[in-house]
Amino acid sequence: MGDDEKPLVEEDEEESGARGEGEGQKSPTTSKIIKILLYVAGGILLIFIVFGISYLVSTYVQERRYAKEQDIVVVPPPAPLARYEIPVISFTTKDAEPHMGKIALALGYDKNDQQLTTELTERAPQLQHIINVLLRGKSYEDINSVEGMINLTEDIKAHINVVLINGKIKEIYYKEFIVN
Repeated sequence: MGDDEKPLVEEDEEESGARGEGEGQKSPTTSKIIKILLYVAGGILLIFIVFGISYLVSTYVQERRYAKEQDIVVVPPPAPLARYEIPVISFTTKDAEPHMGKIALALGYDKNDQQLTTELTERAPQLQHIINVLLRGKSYEDINSVEGMINLTEDIKAHINVVLINGKIKEIYYKEFIVN
C-alpha cells in the first residue's frame, strides 16, 4: 500500500503542478502586465488631469485680467480750477534750532463759484493766519519730504474749508516752497 500510495501523491502533485504551470505562469505574467498597463494608464490620466486643470486656471486668469483691463475707463481731465493767490508767507519751524522758510501758494476752487471768490478776498488775512499757524507748528522733518508736503497740503485745505461758508477749496498749488 505504501508503494501504491506514493504514485497517487505524485500524480496529484503532477496534476496540480501541471495546472499550476499552465495557469500559474499565465496568471503572474498576466497580472504584472495588467499592473504595468494600469500604472501607465493612471499616469497618462494624471498628466491629462494636470494639464486640463492648468489650462482652466490659465484661461480663468486671462479672462479676469482682460475683464480688469476692460473696466478701466479713460476719463477726460477735469476742467482747470479758478485760483486765489495767497501772498508769500515767511515762517520758522518749531525745531530747537528753527529753520526759516518761505511759501507762496494758490487755492484752487470751482470757476463758477463767485460767492467763494468774494469770500476768499474778504477772508484773506484770516487765511494767511491759518496757514502761518499751521507752518509754525511743523518741524523741518515734517515738511522736508514729499509725504510731509502732501500732509501739509491736506492740513491747510481742511483748516481753510472749516472757515469757509460759501464753498470749498479743492486744491492747493505751491508756487514756491523753500525751507533752509
